[in-house]
Amino acid sequence: MIPYEKSFLGINLLFRVHGSPIWKGSFAGLISAAVFIIMELYFSVNDEEKVLLHPYGIGVLISSVSFLIVFRANYGYQRYWNACGDVHQMMSKWLDAVCHTGVYHMQQSHHNHIKPPSYYNHHDLNMYGLKRDREREHDIQSIHGKYKSQRTVSKSIQQVNSSESDMEFNNDLTAKLVTDSAYLVGEGRRDGGWGAMFDDNKSTFYKVDDPSTWAQGEDRGFASDAGGRTPNLFLQELVHLASLCCAVAFSTLRNDIDGAESPLDMYYPGQPWPEVDPDRMKNITICQRITETGKYILGFDKTPATRTKYNAMRPLLVLGGVSDNEIAFLQRARGPSAKVTLAWHWLSEFIIREHLAGSLGAVGPPIISRIIQFLSDGMIYYNHSRKTMYIPFPFPHAQISAFFVFTMIFSVPLLMDEYSNNIYLGAVLTFLTVTCLAGLHEVARELENPFRNVPNEIPLCTLQAMFNESLITLFSGFHPDHFWEGDDYRKKGGAGNHRFTTSSSIPSKDVPQAPETKSESQGFSALEARLKMQQKEINRLSAILEKSSTASGMDDFS
Repeated sequence: MIPYEKSFLGINLLFRVHGSPIWKGSFAGLISAAVFIIMELYFSVNDEEKVLLHPYGIGVLISSVSFLIVFRANYGYQRYWNACGDVHQMMSKWLDAVCHTGVYHMQQSHHNHIKPPSYYNHHDLNMYGLKRDREREHDIQSIHGKYKSQRTVSKSIQQVNSSESDMEFNNDLTAKLVTDSAYLVGEGRRDGGWGAMFDDNKSTFYKVDDPSTWAQGEDRGFASDAGGRTPNLFLQELVHLASLCCAVAFSTLRNDIDGAESPLDMYYPGQPWPEVDPDRMKNITICQRITETGKYILGFDKTPATRTKYNAMRPLLVLGGVSDNEIAFLQRARGPSAKVTLAWHWLSEFIIREHLAGSLGAVGPPIISRIIQFLSDGMIYYNHSRKTMYIPFPFPHAQISAFFVFTMIFSVPLLMDEYSNNIYLGAVLTFLTVTCLAGLHEVARELENPFRNVPNEIPLCTLQAMFNESLITLFSGFHPDHFWEGDDYRKKGGAGNHRFTTSSSIPSKDVPQAPETKSESQGFSALEARLKMQQKEINRLSAILEKSSTASGMDDFS
């Protein structure tokens, strides 16, 4: 993919050669202009001796060819945008499945002692009129001038450089919010609760008693082990299999040949994004760029072998790397679809096996089935992408388009000879007309296969890296602001003899349930009385029905 910026009349776009349809189509335009000049210099005749009495015939031909090329370009655009949508849908569905699996895993019984307090077990806090706002409105309204601009910058979801005074100002706002009895907001846990998993005072990406660890592992994000412990093993295996499945799918869409060196490599969390423009890759020399540009302009496509070598320079990165055993199995699977099916099978089997073992908690089977549905949906969109990659634009239309673009090289000079009396002006108009038609034809050819036509292909390497970073967020644990002390707010609210005795930022395994209130007891009593009345009525009707059946039987016996 070639990224670009807007400029006056788009002049900055004209200087790009590799991937440009203008430079490709200009060769046909130059040949056509040369034909026009030769006609004017050596075959010029008087009006009475001209073969064509009217240019209408040539005009009809050019109009027909224009329609033919525009039709092909339109379908080329459709194939390109459908492929973009299919790839993103595939990634989205697989990410949905993996994210749900990770969420269900957090609900297993092994995590009960690190879970945040439940609102179900603390529903009496609703009587105190508490708020769950993360910021106090009057604090925000009181910010003026530089404080407002500083706060705006530091609250950005993107990482920015904030001044120390800015951080102190926001920390002061947070401290005021935590101590305000009207807000159910605690100091939170930046370790996502992982620090309470074991009694070793260690966590994964952040250590609660050592705030400096937050900055230490910032480059690796939630995959950091700055807190002294690696991420959850189940989640590590889950994100690896998902990353591998997506990487294998992208690898087959790039049409790598069987038996070639696998263009898969290890992804390091936090590493720079792969370049979307292949020409900006650091491992490509100037000579290689010139050679690739020359082949592109002349219309030479890469052979399967050279394409695979080129793709090996841009490997698809997998979280946790790829083992020799995985490579051996993937190479043993015959055909692109079989390789993706094998990686998809590994991921699906792992999820089901762990579910049956209890790793997904007490989540019901109907809910678990949605994970398999998401995985299946991802395979559907992979096959849509595979259709675009494997099935080319129909040969008959491609052939007739190429033939009539070739005829334009000689037909347009005849038309310009009828309308132009100046050889230079006629040559320029011939060049522009043929370059336009040939360039539009090259646009159609470039967009017909968005996975192979470098550099106008879909940036699969960058999408794979983004997919990996999305998977890493599964290591984050629970929401940092979901940890609070319910008893503190009962004391502030004057609850007196409250009904709950356990409410801590890391609740115990056995959280006591709320005893029934008077109103709840009366409701249950009324319901029980009503059920007894209904049971009596059922018994009465059953006795009548039994007597009726007995009498009917005696009559039949008589």
